[in-house]
Amino acid sequence: MEPLSQDLLDRIQRRASNADTRNELPPSVRGKTVETRWVSVAPINLEGTPRETNDSTDTLSSPADDAAVSDAEIRLGFQLPEPVRQLYTLIANGGFGPYSGLLPLQDVVTTYLSLREEPPGPRGQEWPEELLPLTSDDSGHCCINRNSGALIFWDIEELASGGSDKVWKKSFKAEAPDLSVWLEQWLGRPSPEQKTKDLIEQGINSAIKQSLDYWRSKTPEERAKFGLPETGWEEKLFGHLGIDLTKL
Repeated sequence: MEPLSQDLLDRIQRRASNADTRNELPPSVRGKTVETRWVSVAPINLEGTPRETNDSTDTLSSPADDAAVSDAEIRLGFQLPEPVRQLYTLIANGGFGPYSGLLPLQDVVTTYLSLREEPPGPRGQEWPEELLPLTSDDSGHCCINRNSGALIFWDIEELASGGSDKVWKKSFKAEAPDLSVWLEQWLGRPSPEQKTKDLIEQGINSAIKQSLDYWRSKTPEERAKFGLPETGWEEKLFGHLGIDLTKL
């Protein structure tokens, strides 16, 4: 399995060093307010109260040392793939990368051993020995195939279709041919905060367009009854927002 290039590692390090871009968790998880040119969106709890900032997510963990890697490999019964070892020993002991970030190395071990010892298949289908989980969330695990280097996502929700071997096999979905491609895809995606800002902007633009479409369907005489001029009425309604209304 080919090691990760120094250039790729450097770019991962830069993104991982910033809590806002480190992984794909939404800003609300950290209690972070997202500022846009129109509104500020603050996370709230179910009770409607502001959510406190989770400072623990702002600090990137230290890289795993040789002793931690050796202990993990002893417990697993095999060596970590070289590119996986690089991520944990050169960047940090988890918390960065796609989804909610790589699991801490100790959690990679316990997750793998648990899946192997207690078959997770609906009908007792065994966990594939070659799949090492790297991430974990409610929808499943993204794993690296220790033999081929491919990234495979185990989609737990797929199992709602039934417990047959066919469904079990279908729950394992190819995600990337290797770790380099998987990480390059992550680096190419916008940060969670930017995604949130884009969604807010899309929603506001959509609402403005609906309003513009409504007024465009009216005659100048009908608009005049509401104090809107024959020309430039769009700017009178929404010009203060500073957006190009001709594109809506």
